[in-house]
Amino acid sequence: MRIPVEHETILREALRAPSAHNAQPWRLRRCAGVRGAGGYELHYDHLDYLPHDPDDRDAYLAIGGFLETLDLAAQRHGHRSTVEPRFERTGSDLFVGVIRLRPALPGEPVDPLAGPAARRCTNRCRYDRSELPDLLRRELVAMGCVLVDPARMARLVARASELSWRDRRFVTDLDRWMSGDPAAPAGMTPAGLQLARYEWLALRVALRIGRLPGPVARLFAGRDVRLLATARAVSVLGATDLSTATLVDAGRRLLRCWVAITAAGFACHPISIAVDRPETAPLVADAAGVPVPVAVFRIGRPTRPAPESNRRPLADVLS
Repeated sequence: MRIPVEHETILREALRAPSAHNAQPWRLRRCAGVRGAGGYELHYDHLDYLPHDPDDRDAYLAIGGFLETLDLAAQRHGHRSTVEPRFERTGSDLFVGVIRLRPALPGEPVDPLAGPAARRCTNRCRYDRSELPDLLRRELVAMGCVLVDPARMARLVARASELSWRDRRFVTDLDRWMSGDPAAPAGMTPAGLQLARYEWLALRVALRIGRLPGPVARLFAGRDVRLLATARAVSVLGATDLSTATLVDAGRRLLRCWVAITAAGFACHPISIAVDRPETAPLVADAAGVPVPVAVFRIGRPTRPAPESNRRPLADVLS
């Protein structure tokens, strides 16, 4: 049975939500029966598991980002969304909850971030040295972010990157989600990563090797380290713990941070490898003064626009 046209539009735009490695782990199922009208079960597909994400932090952040992206898309199209959380695990499937869409009531306010959310995308290019507006800084702090010293964070990212490139789990994980096909519906492509041809070829060689020695690992970590070290602002998003519900909520806050950055005319680029490593995550927590750091990203005014990364078609996500 075909879903309402408005729902199809909203769900398709929700698929623009960000996810680590562009894995897009969300799956939707139409609720059956009259009582299920306007309802969709949201599931996290553990078959799209990231081996270097043992706590599923990145996956649950992505689920939260999807929920917030969907809610803002619904508001752009005269609807509202609600979520009935479940968090029930069965085998490789996590039943996150039931999403319901309804028409907005007359006079119901629209979130000011609803419009800018349609323009949000990750930009991995160099940023200029424009100062962040005070209003944006206050908005980020209100959503749980701490602005940290870029040079200090660059040192932590350098250490985490070197450890990761020497870790077969990390390299295998990257290799699984890399694709030279520019039309690949999921995963990372050269265009999506904004890599030059020589950078992409070097990356493919590194992935074939499987584990890099120290000096080569430091070389491959260099690009993100340089981008961080020269950033005007670097932010750490904190959470209270790593429970599923807390991480999903953090994912919603993270998405709102990135949309607020877009609304201010700036861009962001997640570089969270320092919170992926047990050796460096406590140091990030100390630097930011947060109980649990869940994301690190640089902020600035981009020097060129970024291409949109590919997404799975709605037909592959909705059943």
